[in-house]
Amino acid sequence: MAWGLAEPIATFPSRSPAAAQLFNSAIDQLPPEQRVTLRSGQPLVTGEKGRYTARVLIPTSSDIAWSVLTDYGNLSKFMPNVTSSKILSANGNQKVVEQVDTRQVFFLSVTSRIRSAITEKAKSRIDFRQVEGDLQSLQGYWKIEAIAPYAGAKPTQVLITQVVEAQPNASTPKGIFYGIFKESLGEAMSAIEREALRRGRS
Repeated sequence: MAWGLAEPIATFPSRSPAAAQLFNSAIDQLPPEQRVTLRSGQPLVTGEKGRYTARVLIPTSSDIAWSVLTDYGNLSKFMPNVTSSKILSANGNQKVVEQVDTRQVFFLSVTSRIRSAITEKAKSRIDFRQVEGDLQSLQGYWKIEAIAPYAGAKPTQVLITQVVEAQPNASTPKGIFYGIFKESLGEAMSAIEREALRRGRS
């Protein structure tokens, strides 16, 4: 049926505040193709040239998601390519974490070390910035958002988002670095999903 101008506007009921909220969650604000990818359980990474946004939608709680993201001392147990991770200092919600990453690049084993200053915010956001390490720069944040199936319902999923900007040092070809880094973001999101689901079953 075509939408004709002659049809009175009054025949369409106004949307209640609850109905409007239904279509305004963090997931609903994304483009349709991105929503489909995330709701199928797959991680999503967008961006280029060192500036990326990675997302994954997990059927878990915000508390479990937070416990995974802030388990700095055990990242090597569930994050790919992380061979060492430890807290060097902690002062309330501010920490300094050192992470060592080892991966195969073509036929070479490449190891990198990053020390990051981290600020945690109310179990919803984690800001990070490289203060020492093998990259020219690294900064960004993690965000945790509870997702309900409909307005007013109890959240049943969590959308984890990482927004990150990374630039290699002068000796690393940028094209190679960008490709490897972007791929690693998807791998990390999949690992976080697996660990969150495992903890949820425990």
